[in-house]
Amino acid sequence: MLKHPPAPLTFYPAYCFPVSPTFNTWAKVTAADVHALQEREGFEGQKIFFHLNHPIKWIRLVGVVVALDEHPNRWILIIDDSSGETLEIMCPKAVTTGYATNTAPTATIGNEGLDMLSDRPRTDAINSTMGTTVTGQSIDLTGVDVGSIVKVKGGVGGFRGVRQMTLERINILHTTNDEATAWAELSHFRSTILNHQWVVSPEKQKSLREEVDGTRRREEERQGRRRERERKRKANGERESRRKTEGRTQAKTAKDRACQISRDEGRSREKRRVSDKENHVDEAKLEGEGVWAREEKERRREAARRSRHRREKRGRGDPPEPVEGTVVKRA
Repeated sequence: MLKHPPAPLTFYPAYCFPVSPTFNTWAKVTAADVHALQEREGFEGQKIFFHLNHPIKWIRLVGVVVALDEHPNRWILIIDDSSGETLEIMCPKAVTTGYATNTAPTATIGNEGLDMLSDRPRTDAINSTMGTTVTGQSIDLTGVDVGSIVKVKGGVGGFRGVRQMTLERINILHTTNDEATAWAELSHFRSTILNHQWVVSPEKQKSLREEVDGTRRREEERQGRRRERERKRKANGERESRRKTEGRTQAKTAKDRACQISRDEGRSREKRRVSDKENHVDEAKLEGEGVWAREEKERRREAARRSRHRREKRGRGDPPEPVEGTVVKRA
């Protein structure tokens, strides 16, 4: 009987990934499955791989530890799950920073340059049993050794073109029942999900697209509101700064005006003081018995007599006396 060729795979856009049964979960796979994962154009560097058309980012394996290598800054475990392949699992060592006790202040020169004086010299120690994950979580590797049956979870990575796992969680399976349960979960996940293509209906794609567009639109509106608030805040700040500048300018102008008025008043007082002083000097001179005093008194008496004579003649209606130096026209 002729076999029909498999249907071509349909790869869906990234906005459909949230409804994938393998994307936001620990995909239960084998080491052989991990080595068979494929990358697609447009997802390079995102650590997203595909089994058939299933997007996979996080995986879970069950197997026995066949090698455990300790390096200066990381652990390398090799897991064999009887799938025909083994898988490397990388776990960085946890670095703890501390300070030595009961030591005098020191200054040291290292690779990072001069470490200034401190009460206790800094010491960086690598914990021999603690690891850390890419997401910053701590992992206790106490009890993990060659021959241990473990259930490991992590992200898909690679080193020199070879697939590996970056460790996130690890559990030692102490009983046969725990191991059997894990293998049953793997079998069920494979039969119900991995052995079949992932299908998203057109209606669901449209709904996801509208949801993404709505989320993007809301995000753009939120960003627009934030920019508007920043613009208003900046405008208010500029207005406040301008108001303060104008206030300072007005205060300075008022102060300058007050200073000018004060200076003018000071000059006026000084002029009056000088004038009064001169008058006092003249009066003092007039009160004396010198030649100048007598002549000045005579001049003032003559001026007063002439002024009185002119007033009297104006009172009688006589024509005014001619002033010296003027020509009087006669009829």
